[in-house]
Amino acid sequence: MRLLPTLCLAFSLLAWGQSPKPAPKFRIALDAGHGGDDRGAKGPKGLTEKEAAFAISQDLQKSLIAVGFDVMLTRPDAAFVPLWDRARKANEGGADIFLSLHLNAARARGAKGSEVYFLSLGQGDADAAAVAELENAGAGPEPGQESVVEGILDDLAQKAYLKDSERLAVAILGQLNKLGGIKQRGVKQAPFAVLRGAAMPAALVESAFISNPKEEAKLKDPAFRKRIAEAITRGVQRFMAEGFVPTRRKAIDGSK
Repeated sequence: MRLLPTLCLAFSLLAWGQSPKPAPKFRIALDAGHGGDDRGAKGPKGLTEKEAAFAISQDLQKSLIAVGFDVMLTRPDAAFVPLWDRARKANEGGADIFLSLHLNAARARGAKGSEVYFLSLGQGDADAAAVAELENAGAGPEPGQESVVEGILDDLAQKAYLKDSERLAVAILGQLNKLGGIKQRGVKQAPFAVLRGAAMPAALVESAFISNPKEEAKLKDPAFRKRIAEAITRGVQRFMAEGFVPTRRKAIDGSK
């Protein structure tokens, strides 16, 4: 009978038309700190924070894409991007997680290891506030809210993501500490301008101390930077595996 093949074809076409669409990839916004005339901290041998942070962002982009994430860069080249615009780009790009990449500096050249911060709506402790002050240099005043209500809503939006931001910071620092083989320095909170306004879990990652001659030398090594990128990637994966469910938001004007 010819009827059976015809029915089979019809059912096959119907099933194909009703098959579920692939799930959208989670999007990570990577922000390489500083840029342009803003070099950030400088190592004893001349390596600048803006150079090292950008190099790590390139490796991290590849690492995240390799395990299935979609990635957008808020600073895709050497140019400077105003700090207040970076979270806005992540919001408009529909990012699910925002990571700002930096290198630490201290007067004591023996300081080493990684630190990961999430946003504090207050000043945070004295040490964390001092780090934030350095990273916030050149940010200028925060763009004003058009109304009191808008300002309140902005604060509420920030508070809604603080717990997830803390969990993200803890997951990333855990992997970086394994890489460095050092005692945990601890996750901290500070009022970083670059994190303010991010409508998603957000963390600022100080991967190493560029002021430490040994760590500066490591940062010049592509293999070490790749290991940093892989450690951060594992931290993001751990955070996602712990049950984070992002709010699906569409990018504005298809921005990437």
